[in-house]
Amino acid sequence: MKNNHISYNAPNGLTSFDETLSRNSLVRAFLAVRLPLELAATLHKKAIHRAGERHVHDLRWVAPQQQHITLKFLGNSYPQQLQQLVADLENDLADYHTFDSMTGCFRFFPNGRTPRVLALEMHSGQELKRLSDICEQAAVQSGFSPETRSFRPHVTLGRFKHPGHVAHSQYFNLPSFRMTVAEVVLLESVSTSIGTRYKTLYVFPLRPLAISA
Repeated sequence: MKNNHISYNAPNGLTSFDETLSRNSLVRAFLAVRLPLELAATLHKKAIHRAGERHVHDLRWVAPQQQHITLKFLGNSYPQQLQQLVADLENDLADYHTFDSMTGCFRFFPNGRTPRVLALEMHSGQELKRLSDICEQAAVQSGFSPETRSFRPHVTLGRFKHPGHVAHSQYFNLPSFRMTVAEVVLLESVSTSIGTRYKTLYVFPLRPLAISA
């Protein structure tokens, strides 16, 4: 199977976190890994192509710039909770190194009989799971509810407008793409007139791996 490697150089530093802390309202937030835009655009185009004319209009497709791997869903959050979470994660991730992840097969959630979501698996050995566990522990320590479902790393590509039986044969597997996970981001989920949009609140860069001479 062909491997396509796309690296992502993470931007450093604070975004609009201070503005968020100045609010008195709840913030709907989550921790995630964003996909590099080049990779996300490729997956978007290929998924639409695989769906074909017969099924392309059955889904509301996720825009490439919105694609991500959720590590920990936080839900409605108090600014003070997010402040504590950021402080804890900055410490917990200070020595965490970048790693590679690869795309896998299409998956339907909750299942192929009544699908609501078309997703793409992501594989990284245990690295994404380890990263999720770190986010989970920090979140619980900051007062967020513990996660009750098993972590299944994936990227949501589209949401079915009307759940109906689909077969995996309708969505042929994609070539395998490789990406470098170089950061964790704290995102705010914002409802707009054209749908949900994600606003970056804080970036946690991971340490680059040393390159041997």
